[in-house]
Amino acid sequence: MKIKLYILFFMLLGSWLLAPDSTKAQDSKSLFETANTYYKNKQYDEAEKMYSLLIKKDKKNANAYYNLGNTYYHLKQFSNAVLNYEKAKKLEPDNKHIDHNIQLTNNKLFSKIEFSKEFFVTKQLKNVVHTKSSESWSIFMLITFWSGVILLCIHFFFTNKMAFRVGFLACLASMVFAYFTYSSYKTEHQHNFAIVMQNNAFMKSAPVESMNAATAVQAGLKVEILDSDKNWLKIKLPNDKTGWIETSQVELI
Repeated sequence: MKIKLYILFFMLLGSWLLAPDSTKAQDSKSLFETANTYYKNKQYDEAEKMYSLLIKKDKKNANAYYNLGNTYYHLKQFSNAVLNYEKAKKLEPDNKHIDHNIQLTNNKLFSKIEFSKEFFVTKQLKNVVHTKSSESWSIFMLITFWSGVILLCIHFFFTNKMAFRVGFLACLASMVFAYFTYSSYKTEHQHNFAIVMQNNAFMKSAPVESMNAATAVQAGLKVEILDSDKNWLKIKLPNDKTGWIETSQVELI
């Protein structure tokens, strides 16, 4: 009898603990479907409200950010569109559709973006790192590491030169993948970048409002955050120029 009571108690406890998550998931699904219906019917203002509400409830929903970006694109609010695409990309770095829409939106925003003359190998390395999530890179790291360990053990016990060579290369590859994992994780979990949201935004040489010398920064531009000082952020433009901008003029990714 006591065992049955214990079982009943834990079943009730489990259902109580899981119920909020289940309800939350159901609410999110309902909101997403409603927002999608508005979007398909080209009721973009209503879709924007529903996707925004969904994101407040579930900030890890890459599809909601992506669809909200699409909604803003149709509303011709391109800065908001690229902001939400970038937030979606942060959650799903492997998603090629997001990359395509970011490029499409940037083409609407800018006739040309001036990038810094980065060393070719460094640029290509960054591009490779950003093709996959930290989770994906960590899987490659673990596979190559343990493959290397197994092959080196085979060499140790059976003196197999081929096993040693391949195992050694696998261990080296695991170190490279470890770097990729770290770099990707850092990008995903730190607010290193922002989108300039305000039209006629200005970047100044110092975090002082009275500073006259200023550089115009176009809305929708993705900038890197280097430092902060009260209501100011030190940013770096794609062309490597740096300066200070008011926090109210940008939105963190």
